[in-house]
Formats: sequence, C-alpha cells, structure tokens
Amino acid sequence: MEQREIIDEAIRFSYPNIYSNLKELQVDYSNFKPEVRYWGSWSWQVKNGFLEKLFGLTRYQVRMPEEIVMVSVDGKAQFSRSDTDCIGDSGCPFTPPDNPEQGVVGTVQYGGPNYEVVNDFSVEWRGRDRGSVFKSGHCFSAYINSPKNKALVVSPKGADATTIRKGYGFYLVAITSDSYARMRIPKATFEQSQLCNIEARKSWPNVGGWAWKR
Repeated sequence: MEQREIIDEAIRFSYPNIYSNLKELQVDYSNFKPEVRYWGSWSWQVKNGFLEKLFGLTRYQVRMPEEIVMVSVDGKAQFSRSDTDCIGDSGCPFTPPDNPEQGVVGTVQYGGPNYEVVNDFSVEWRGRDRGSVFKSGHCFSAYINSPKNKALVVSPKGADATTIRKGYGFYLVAITSDSYARMRIPKATFEQSQLCNIEARKSWPNVGGWAWKR
C-alpha cells in the first residue's frame, strides 16, 4: 500500500466523520506531519518494506496528533493506543490544532440498576482558565479555547467526580456515577447541541448504550 493510503485510513479511524484524509486534517493541524512505521520497527520511516516484512513486521503504526493507530498490511485500521514513545510516565504530548478548541457535550446519570438522571451536578475545567459551561436538566456543555490541554471535571451530588480525559476537538459523553463513555463529534454537532436542544439530542449517536437517557 502507498504510505498516503495508510495515513488516510488512520485519520478516518481517529476522526470519524470529521476528516477523511491528510489534506483535510492539515486544514486544522497545519504543522502536523504523521509518521508511519512497522509494528516493532526501530524507525519511524518505512524505508525497506521487504526486509521488515521478512522479519515479521506486518502491521503499521501511524502517529496521529493524540494517539497511535494500528493499521493492518491490507490497509484496515484496527485499534489505537496511547503514544508512549517519549521519556516519562505521561507519554508524548498531544499535538494541538492551530485553533486549540475543546468542547464537551453530554449527560449525567447515576449508576445501575436504575441509571437515574442527575440534575444536581457541577461542571468545571481544571486549572485557572474557566472556559464556559451550560447546564439544562441532566444535560451539559462546556467549551474552552486554550493552548494548554484541559481536563473537564463533572461532579454529581452524592457521587464521585468524573474527570473526562483530555483531548482537543469536540466530544459527546455519557456519564454515570461509576464510568463514562465518549466519542469524537464534528464541531457543527457540538454547536447544535451546545444549549442542550432536545431535537439536537435526539440525533446524537448512541454513545451511552442501552441505559443512556439523552
């Protein structure tokens, strides 16, 4: 496969329904250059495919702005993992987009067995920059524009706080008192949902499973 095809497949996996190829990604990440290597290879450059395949290196690793995507030799993205190739316990820093926006929209529920909705909860960005927060019933949205990648903390009354993993861009989340699920969404979807509009929420993809209450 051509290296560009491998990169484009990894981009579609990391940013579904957001970017379909490198050209689109670099509109927002103009300084980002993806890197490809064989799984287990010592080099981030695929220079001699024959020799590396001969030694059994038959899966590609593609470095994305926030993760490593594994792509099979026939060009199918399989899974992603954290980029841990940098020195230190926290892994490699994320590559921010040119406009370092973060937006999260979603819902809050208690855990099983009833998964009741939570109307009494707080939402705040960790750190000095406060950003903006909106709440309506058990729905919320939060937005911040900061070069420092921020974590979002959601604290339901009577339950432990949930810290949403850092990440640039926009996410839909479903929080229960013991876990949460999230997925990337386009900026347009976030903006349509930012005021917790009922009609917008009806069109959300099912991030929370059978017990999720939009």
